[in-house]
Amino acid sequence: MLRTGSRIRFTAAEIEEGRQLGLDLAEVKTRTQYSDAVIDLICLLERDRPELLEQIAVALAAQTGRKLPAKLVRIK
Repeated sequence: MLRTGSRIRFTAAEIEEGRQLGLDLAEVKTRTQYSDAVIDLICLLERDRPELLEQIAVALAAQTGRKLPAKLVRIK
């Protein structure tokens, strides 16, 4: 990713990698658009594949040495 100010550009390989992960980076030109694309993916995973989103969160926490917050439980 190349950055100049708030503008960003991705190489073709980075766009393809993002596509394989579920990110559409083809039209992303700013950091805000990038954030929106990531948020869209997270919301999709939360709705359709919450177990996969949890696995990603656990892996990211382990990689960065952070602790995940305690799970919340809904009471009906």
